[in-house]
Amino acid sequence: MTDSVSSSVSGLAPEGLEYIGNSLQEQKSARMRTKILEATLDCLTIHGYANTSNNLICSIAKVSRGAMLYHYPTRHDLLSDVIEYAFYQHMRAFSQRVNSLSETDRVNHNIGIALDWEACQSKPFQAYLELRVAARTNKELRRIFVPRFKHHDQVWKDELLKSFPEWRNDLKKLDLTRRFIRAILEGLTMSRDLRKEPETEWILLEFISQIGHKLLTGDLSFSSDAQVKAFRKLVENKTSHSS
Repeated sequence: MTDSVSSSVSGLAPEGLEYIGNSLQEQKSARMRTKILEATLDCLTIHGYANTSNNLICSIAKVSRGAMLYHYPTRHDLLSDVIEYAFYQHMRAFSQRVNSLSETDRVNHNIGIALDWEACQSKPFQAYLELRVAARTNKELRRIFVPRFKHHDQVWKDELLKSFPEWRNDLKKLDLTRRFIRAILEGLTMSRDLRKEPETEWILLEFISQIGHKLLTGDLSFSSDAQVKAFRKLVENKTSHSS
């Protein structure tokens, strides 16, 4: 699984998935683990978290239950690895594609937005979103998912800074822009199967791209702390009077 991505992204991959430089037995074990993890991603994206069972994973992976339990004795073991694997695959694909952009495409045209959108439609990220939604109400999954999500969020911020160094002078603006764009893209992704409006998606993506570029150049800015405080006080006053 060696590639050209940064060490922080490579470090996201679950242990035991390296093929190169290992013994034949280790290579065989790595391929089996990858096969099981890929099948789990299929289950999550097609059937959802509630219907993702060991039997279904084994059926899709075409492996015996004994082989699966050998590599993943508990559900905790499997969930831990599949969360890491899904995010690793997502970040690896996104980073490689963004880093291949010319400076003009990256800075002036903000094409990274479209690449981010495409990455949101990938099987690894669809599975990651499925796990994140399920973690809201499933206590066992939440205990596994939340600390990994926090780590992944930090890696995501670090990678954006490497891929988009033009934002380096204002890290707060970069983080706010990142969270704004992610909220829109993930919302669009989760409602995509219901709306089925590709032309509207492109209108919104181009608009988001414009906003991102204006935030970078300073033609658009986030509100000051004083403005936010005033707005919040206004809203709180209105809601308290209406209750």
